[in-house]
Amino acid sequence: MAGYGAHPTQYGSLTNGDLYSMYCASIFSNLTESQKLDLLQETVNRDAEERGELGAPQVVFSSLPADTSGTAADGVIKINREMAVEQQQSFVYKGQAITHPMTTANLECLNTIFHENTHCWQDQIVDGTIQCQQKGLVLEYSANAFTVSPVLVDGKYTLGCQYMTGVTPTGYYCYYFQATERDAYLAAELKTEQIIQSLSEKYGMEQSFADYRKSVSLTGYQAMEKEAVQIFQNPHFAKDLNQALMNQFYGTNVPVNPATEQAVKREMAATYQNILGVSIKSSQWEGKNMSLNGKVTLAEYNDSLRSGVNAYYTHAINDPNISREEALTATGQVAENYLNAIGEFQAEQGIGAAGEPNGGIAENVEEGTVFGNGPSLTEAMDIEAMDEVDNDGSVDGNEINGDGIDGDGIEGDDIDSDGIDGEGCDDGMDL
Repeated sequence: MAGYGAHPTQYGSLTNGDLYSMYCASIFSNLTESQKLDLLQETVNRDAEERGELGAPQVVFSSLPADTSGTAADGVIKINREMAVEQQQSFVYKGQAITHPMTTANLECLNTIFHENTHCWQDQIVDGTIQCQQKGLVLEYSANAFTVSPVLVDGKYTLGCQYMTGVTPTGYYCYYFQATERDAYLAAELKTEQIIQSLSEKYGMEQSFADYRKSVSLTGYQAMEKEAVQIFQNPHFAKDLNQALMNQFYGTNVPVNPATEQAVKREMAATYQNILGVSIKSSQWEGKNMSLNGKVTLAEYNDSLRSGVNAYYTHAINDPNISREEALTATGQVAENYLNAIGEFQAEQGIGAAGEPNGGIAENVEEGTVFGNGPSLTEAMDIEAMDEVDNDGSVDGNEINGDGIDGDGIEGDDIDSDGIDGEGCDDGMDL
């Protein structure tokens, strides 16, 4: 749980109205550093309670890059100290150090707090700490963490990251509208606007409110959505983007706009290569047997798709909106897709029984392959034949042809994730 817990502040007894009034520029600019920190922490405390988080994230000030307003990982929200305390932004341009005042620092801090706490809420949903009634969101968020899956780009398989950082020319739109960021940007924008509206009614309009709203009109959610639709010529860009991510993660094949799908795959691959290029070494990459040259082995491809089947089963069997039979039927179809994808990969790579250098699946996995003492995947479509599926989310059995689905069966473990923002793929100050 790391930074999650109780973080009492000197403002705990204030009403919401009195607390949020401190975000007026005339008040915010006169607060001390400790007072600003308590204001931001109290705002998170209340947002976390409203969202149903288990404990509230801890807020700290940090020396972040000029284009980064905040980050969130392991229950700790880091806020750009220069933005919040000094209310300015410093950067180097053509060899010269430039500093300029931030007239909307009060509201950018408020927006950032809501944005980053949304990520903390998402983290708790993905790791199972809290339950979310919107199962579609659970599936989207789980497919949008710092995990790796094979992607087919320009006729070749390579590894891609399920969380995209905006590396390719149009990649920023992939970053912005992937499920975790989409909801964080939108929630922060809506909540900040509600508070501005309330403050305007009570105290009147001030310049920082007007400046912030102008910035949002130019670069906020609606403006970004309009740009993305125009650039990709797809009115369902955000929906298709996230379905493409889920197709990759869960091994499904729900139809999406082809151009959007290719953009997603290219950005996934570029993000992964960029992460390798800047030598990010963190626990989220350990133990995944990833090729550092970007070439995907059969073992890696098999492990990645198998994880997707595991994740899909875990969510389906625990979904109160569908029956156990429906969950098993859907999982059986995903498992069929898994075996078909393995066969297609082997055919694409020209891999045979003796052609796998890394000890992968010895032979093509066939449709009738049996999960140990359980049914074949063909039989799995018959609900009565799925009795071997255990309640803990595993299918007991022996190996499928070498290093395929191993002796532990399809494991029901939680999806690996070290936080939506991982080790610092940060959210820029681009309101």
